Amino acid sequence: MGSVATLRDLMEALIESAKGEGKLEKIASDLEQFFKIFSKQEDLRDILGSSVYDTGERKAIASDIGERAGFDKLTINFIWLAIELGKFKSLVKSEEPFMRKIRKASGKVRAEITMAATPSESDLNRMKEAITKLTEKEVEVIVKVDPTILGGIIAKVEDKVFDGSVKNQLERIRTALSIT
Repeated sequence: MGSVATLRDLMEALIESAKGEGKLEKIASDLEQFFKIFSKQEDLRDILGSSVYDTGERKAIASDIGERAGFDKLTINFIWLAIELGKFKSLVKSEEPFMRKIRKASGKVRAEITMAATPSESDLNRMKEAITKLTEKEVEVIVKVDPTILGGIIAKVEDKVFDGSVKNQLERIRTALSIT
């Protein structure tokens, strides 16, 4: 079944429906979980995104997964529509901008903090407060530890990167010294 509806149209309809029903946070949580499930199961992505398999069968598989995971009916219906309109592969490929749009609609942002060592709880809270103040939105923080940055911090807030790592600072010094 072909359609002129774009993935963007489907996203906007989902966001408006979720807002109208007061379920935006639940839908965002469901979709985070959905993307985690499907990122780990390539064969499942291939089946659900393939027109070789019957649409009804693909929708039944999606329903089964959604019901087992405790997804809201609105989330399951959205996945059904993506399958039915041939947008499932695009949905999976568009995970990051799609989730950014949903978080933005719910007044949240995601920040990925990379440090050389695991931060203390108080350091983590200070970073979260600073990002909240900067973005004026509720912040979901994900911490990654990467000893190769030597020290400092790299903060990725949605699609902006702030690199204050020692490794980056040393690279800048090296570049400046090689130019002169």
